[in-house]
Amino acid sequence: MFDSELFESHLSTSWLGRSFHFFEELPSTNSYAKQLNGEGTQHGAIVLTDDQTGGRGQYDRVWNAEPGKNLTFSLVFEPQKAERFTLLTLACALAVSETVNSCAHVETRLKWPNDILCNNKKLCGILTETQFSGNKLERVVVGLGLNVNQSRFNGELAEKATSVKKECGKEFIREKLLADILQKIEYRYRLWSQFSPDLVKQINHALIGYGEWTNLTVNDEQLDGEFKFLGVNESGSLIALNKDFDIRSFSHEQVRVQVG
Repeated sequence: MFDSELFESHLSTSWLGRSFHFFEELPSTNSYAKQLNGEGTQHGAIVLTDDQTGGRGQYDRVWNAEPGKNLTFSLVFEPQKAERFTLLTLACALAVSETVNSCAHVETRLKWPNDILCNNKKLCGILTETQFSGNKLERVVVGLGLNVNQSRFNGELAEKATSVKKECGKEFIREKLLADILQKIEYRYRLWSQFSPDLVKQINHALIGYGEWTNLTVNDEQLDGEFKFLGVNESGSLIALNKDFDIRSFSHEQVRVQVG
């Protein structure tokens, strides 16, 4: 079972994760995080479970993780403006990627718009959801599922998914790994909130296909010709250059990048 006291002993953030909600079992950490209430702000709160029984990925795909082996958690943010959430998702992904690369001595890359891959297999998925009261943004919930110590994946996941343990051959202390991840996310969130151009550059260099000629699929239909993948811009839109040197931009709901 996840050791909350051990996690808190490793946590060195200023605000992220200081409000900690742990459950042995929970249908969805994102759903619970969206319902958090109480006096004052929920900014920086984390909801974590050892067994997520109804985990969801993008487009309501099911997210399965072996209980007690991985990190399935959601973070609550209360930004001032209701914009650039794709960039926030990628900023969180970059923080996770950097932490895993450093701790496990492996190379992970970001797959547009919300996955982390290692050796072309999915290591982490992210689902970002927003909550409004009328026209006012109340909170942004970023849910992350990181495969840490899981050794086996069933069915089609056997060929498509991997874990930190599978890639480097050893188990990790999940409590310390989570504390390290939150430290980096807190730093990346600050850059995101400050509209840092350096954050955009760092995200782009971590994206699979950045600077390469790729195929783009929009609404399940492949566009004619090849496009040079230029990464994301300051607003979080994907940008690409076609053969006529025209730059096109796309939102994350529309486009998929297919490399080689």
